[in-house]
Amino acid sequence: MTIRISLAFIVLVLANASRPAEAADVAGPVLRKTNYLAVLQEASGKAGMVIESQQYSPVYSDVLSFVLTGPESNTLSMGEVSLGEQLALTFPGKTNGLHVLELDSGWNACRIVSAEAPLAYVAREIVPLHTARGVKQFFFYVPGGCREFSIWLAADTPREGARIEISGPDGRSIVEEEGDYDKPQRVRVGVPAGGDGKVWSLSLRKPKAAELNVDDVTLWLDAALPPYLSTREDWALAFGKRKHP
Repeated sequence: MTIRISLAFIVLVLANASRPAEAADVAGPVLRKTNYLAVLQEASGKAGMVIESQQYSPVYSDVLSFVLTGPESNTLSMGEVSLGEQLALTFPGKTNGLHVLELDSGWNACRIVSAEAPLAYVAREIVPLHTARGVKQFFFYVPGGCREFSIWLAADTPREGARIEISGPDGRSIVEEEGDYDKPQRVRVGVPAGGDGKVWSLSLRKPKAAELNVDDVTLWLDAALPPYLSTREDWALAFGKRKHP
């Protein structure tokens, strides 16, 4: 079931952003259903991104729809992207601050091809991240004083699952496990001494079990962590250090 939620509420949840890190282009993972992204636009007003609509299967005809909401909970732009096409989405100048982008691809898929400002994928239980075909690498921030956190996974289609690999700030593996995750399951992670107040990473890969494959996986972080996943380490740090509920 696709999770829908008020954009005004999402903006409230993500308010009070800190100064963004240096911007650069970064491609993102494949997404399905409804997802929310947070973007920190700099005062230069040059922020933008390229989004792509993908046909996941010939049996699906859903096109990608998007809504961009500004720092004042105002709708800046909205529209659709036809299957197989890309759209260069620009942010209006003089709206620097935190923006929220809703992407709804239905049963088809989408991805961020490039982004010019710090970008994070929101991953909380009320607004989980719906990934497809695995995730090469996500970065996330573990706050100072955190001694344990959990990451939740769900892959409710038979014969689908995932192998999650979680690495500490030095790149060393902390947790590696796999399963079918037919029901939401918690992956508990202990934070070693000196591992808090730093950026960690995770990946979702094909399970080693021959009978399982990786495809649709829903992912969210528990309340011990900021609700952000980024494809760049410095972006994860920028989002992680801002105030959040």
